[in-house]
Amino acid sequence: MMHRLRRGGCLALGVLALAGCSGLGEDTVTAEHLEASIVEALEPVEDDAVRGADCPEGLRARFAEMTRCTARIGDERYDVRVLITSVEDGEAEFDIDRARTPTP
Repeated sequence: MMHRLRRGGCLALGVLALAGCSGLGEDTVTAEHLEASIVEALEPVEDDAVRGADCPEGLRARFAEMTRCTARIGDERYDVRVLITSVEDGEAEFDIDRARTPTP
């Protein structure tokens, strides 16, 4: 997994291998992989420990597909946007962008 953080922001870039979605014939990034990527991407830049992430569903591996997840950091919850930026050779690259303020 590759990560790059934008200074002053909470944007991380990631790469995941794709899994075929049974019966649909298209590649997806599972919710579990998204959650693990969020935790890994945010851990190095947070003062409080990242306690986990929750994504309601997986994501079709297509350019510009997007989903919203929630990261648990310390005692707070933050909205996280995951956006597919490219798909090539069985890997999806994506941005992970965490809100600057906790969810009320």
